[in-house]
Amino acid sequence: MLNENQDFCILIADDNSNNLKFLSKVLSDNNYRVRVSSNGKQVLKSIAIQMPDLILLDINMPEMDGFEACKIIRDDKKYNNLPIIFLTAKTDKESIVTGFEIGGQDYITKPFDINELLARVKTHLEVKKQREILKNMNQILEEKVKERTALLNDAYQELQGLDVAKNNFLSMLSHEIRTPLNGIIGASYILNDVLKENSEIAEFVEMLKVSVNRLEKFSTTALLITELQTNSTISKEDEDLVNIINECIDENTANPETRNKNLSFEKNFFSNRIKMNLNKELLKRAINNILENAIQYSFAGQKININLYEENKKNILEIRDEGKGFPEKVLKHLFEPFEIGEKHYDDNIGLSLIASKQIIEAHGGNIIIKNRDDKGASVKLSF
Repeated sequence: MLNENQDFCILIADDNSNNLKFLSKVLSDNNYRVRVSSNGKQVLKSIAIQMPDLILLDINMPEMDGFEACKIIRDDKKYNNLPIIFLTAKTDKESIVTGFEIGGQDYITKPFDINELLARVKTHLEVKKQREILKNMNQILEEKVKERTALLNDAYQELQGLDVAKNNFLSMLSHEIRTPLNGIIGASYILNDVLKENSEIAEFVEMLKVSVNRLEKFSTTALLITELQTNSTISKEDEDLVNIINECIDENTANPETRNKNLSFEKNFFSNRIKMNLNKELLKRAINNILENAIQYSFAGQKININLYEENKKNILEIRDEGKGFPEKVLKHLFEPFEIGEKHYDDNIGLSLIASKQIIEAHGGNIIIKNRDDKGASVKLSF
């Protein structure tokens, strides 16, 4: 046998000295460390001083038999993994069943067969060893989990702090950008009124108004995109989707560009009322962005179709224009805010459509933009 058996200590309990000598010799010859006891009380004292790796426990002993000693051992949780093999001359089923019921793992009958004895001892010691390895691994894993949990908690606390800092920064940035812009916008309108009789200066003031309005829209949209990218949730309330769409149509009907181009809106809704959990302000912004884009790139006298229908248990809002559609290069990079390539008709880099996409996705939906086969473009929002 391998010397690794020396790592195991076996306690033999038997009131028969010949049995003790025989078992001790067999096990010692196979490099096991051996301790002996002659009754159940001695067994309890012995394991209290130093726990063995296995007990060979005779059933019939004076003062305290093997069954009673086994019951006491099993009542103490610290001995849960201590294997006990009963030694008995009895072969009746009742004794064997009783031994298993009170916590014995196995039994060996007298007279002993050396090969059977060594095989059973080896098996139970290997099982015990594997259990201890597994227990140690579980303890290591538990410690690792505790360490990782602590690290994750620290990271979470840090992220919360960063989230607060980020929100404060966005709020400050929004204020610092909008405040001077509002001043410039207000001043440009005043200048326009004061200098309207001077056509040459008024033309420059009008250019100033257009530029600053565009800058204000760009900065507001860029800030919104940043906020939507960094915030995973948005506030929502029960709203009527149809009512929101109608409000957007009314606002864009009053758009000067709509009137100048003599554009018309054609509605086709499958329902007059659709209750949904939405952020009204953000959703109106998304729809208005798409309508403004359709208006901007429609030709005079054309119509814009606004269809609301149900498909695969989803509410679909489709806005279709009759313009010349999107250039193919633009379609490929429509939602990449800083993609270098062909620009969309003019210097508009499409931030409004990116903002609309993020707003719709924050509502659990998606947006599909494509050119129509006949003419114009189609933008579908699904909820």
